[in-house]
Amino acid sequence: MPILNRLSRRGLYRLAESRHLPGLVQRNSALEDRAYRGADRYLGGRALDDVLATLTRLHSQGFKTGVDYLGEQRTDRAAVVAATDQYVRLNRQLARLDAVVNVWVDFTNVGLDISDELCRRQLIRIIEGLPAGSRLQARAHDSSRIDRILGLVTKLAAEGAPIMPTLQANLRQAPEYADRLIEAEVPVLLVKGAHLEPAGVAYPWGEETDVAFLQLAHQLHAGGVDLAIGTHDPVIREAVTAAFSDAEVQMLLGVRPTDAQDLMLRDRSVRLYVPYGQDWLRYWLRRLGEGRGV
Repeated sequence: MPILNRLSRRGLYRLAESRHLPGLVQRNSALEDRAYRGADRYLGGRALDDVLATLTRLHSQGFKTGVDYLGEQRTDRAAVVAATDQYVRLNRQLARLDAVVNVWVDFTNVGLDISDELCRRQLIRIIEGLPAGSRLQARAHDSSRIDRILGLVTKLAAEGAPIMPTLQANLRQAPEYADRLIEAEVPVLLVKGAHLEPAGVAYPWGEETDVAFLQLAHQLHAGGVDLAIGTHDPVIREAVTAAFSDAEVQMLLGVRPTDAQDLMLRDRSVRLYVPYGQDWLRYWLRRLGEGRGV
């Protein structure tokens, strides 16, 4: 799709935020097929059976996995319940696999943009069906939602839920959020952060965010947090894993796959994020945006 090749990272991320684009693409079968061919390497499939087959293949290669039913910014209660129902079905199938799979959730997929209480009820339904040993991993989100997400996460953790939030290093308030998560004694996935934010809220992509990432990794580890890192930056990744041999590395399916294989050969634990579902277009646009200029 030549027009996408001309867009900057910011342009692609803004396009990914569109509520109308997925419907426009899906109404044109030729356009949708062409886009999906580009997206396929990053996805576990469009249906539950597809992603189960992908997970089984990855497990046979020695990878750990986390699976996500794609969807976000739902404001219709029936759609929120339907998304939760899909997670319940997913959990049942995961319990039959011979490997422990973490389950990823974007809180706006299950009601956050309607109310915290609705979201909490859906999360409890999902958590109650998690297979033994699995964690619920909370997707990162923009700064306007992070306080509410962390509030839900820490309350659920206090009730005994096996939950792992994602902390974005580019947020200027991230050290305060890290202290909050240390106090709650929850495991944390540390990422650089990809959402478009005002300069007063987040550091720009580049050196400032890299430095913040390293500082936060040390802060979280010193606080006794079970730390995982989600980055495809080899310099940052090597620095953190050299300092903390127990830090799990999480990577996105289809992004720098040779790096993931190399880490496996070096006996590093690698968990791949495997998304699936019909709402794949926005996710693909964000993957296209990675590595491009602002």
